[in-house]
Amino acid sequence: MDLGFLRPLYESDGPVASVHLDTSRDTTDADKKIELRWRHLREELAALGTDEATLDVIEEAIGEGNSRAYGDHGQAVYASQGRLLGEYTLAVPPAQDRASYLPVPDTLPLAIDRGRRLPYVLVALDRVKAKVYAYPAHPTTGPVLESENVGENMQNIDGASRIFPGQRGDAGGRRADTGTAQDMWRENAAGVADLVRKAVAEVDAQAIIVGGDDEAIAYLRDNLGPRQLTVPIKVVSGGRGGTDAEERLHQTAEECLRELVRDEQAQVIDDYHRKLAHDQAVRGTTPTLPMLSEGRVDTLLMGADREDEPRLWGSFSSPVLVGTSPQGLDDPKAVFQAPASALMLRSAVLADARFTELSDHGEPSGEAGATLRFPK
Repeated sequence: MDLGFLRPLYESDGPVASVHLDTSRDTTDADKKIELRWRHLREELAALGTDEATLDVIEEAIGEGNSRAYGDHGQAVYASQGRLLGEYTLAVPPAQDRASYLPVPDTLPLAIDRGRRLPYVLVALDRVKAKVYAYPAHPTTGPVLESENVGENMQNIDGASRIFPGQRGDAGGRRADTGTAQDMWRENAAGVADLVRKAVAEVDAQAIIVGGDDEAIAYLRDNLGPRQLTVPIKVVSGGRGGTDAEERLHQTAEECLRELVRDEQAQVIDDYHRKLAHDQAVRGTTPTLPMLSEGRVDTLLMGADREDEPRLWGSFSSPVLVGTSPQGLDDPKAVFQAPASALMLRSAVLADARFTELSDHGEPSGEAGATLRFPK
């Protein structure tokens, strides 16, 4: 996963307040619950020394950040010196509300959440009509782009050109309009393919998920072949044919999306284990730190389990540097301590490294490691 979206969170010279809050709106008293959760975190932040201006900015962001009006979700908010650095919707509410006031933002929960989603395009189609939806990697109330294609059907063909029941089409007795219909369906699929390509470009989609008529899907595949579009196409149940079919399509698309994310993470982790054997990767927090400090990390791997997370040393003047002690971190007056994940992610972001969640057979892991841009 590209970590570039986190860069604005490091554009502050002062300490950063980080809030991860369950903002689910699945009950009639949800707003009251959110208010109480935030009040508790505000008191906690105030006790840590957070200034009132920063607290007020966060409170405003939580009050206005209703990017999803209903359902289970969370919110991550970052602010410093009375300025909002970033506000994000979390696809899954945090298991526990948490707040911190540190020299660096606490970005691991956001990186983990974002890494569990992919930008994708969803297509519901039959041989005449299609709906195309584009979804970004971050959670939204709905698609950021929605378009519809209404193609030609046999009723639009001039009656004089058709062969009616009881008439023979050709020497083999085949209906003359059969070929016409197939050509028409292919043309309809070409129109849908144009919409799909636009949707893919809109969100930089990493997958196309399709449901509907099998033959229409085959025609669409032909129009989106490798020479046209290299994004993988996944077929799921559901599609057009009423509200139930479209609801089923959206449900199966979410299941397919989770499977795609698991597959992508598994590929990165398999690559990590292969590279460990050839000195192209390192395992563990301590061996990873010098690789981060030297800008040699290609992909940082970290688990979501922070129960035994150590505190490390970082530098204000050289933000890529991170170590287990202040020695060797340039200016001794510019060093500070913070949780390992916060400092390691800062280093990875500013060195343009990528990120993947590290898990233990599907369960949260507390481990860390990295693949390298070149061997040790």
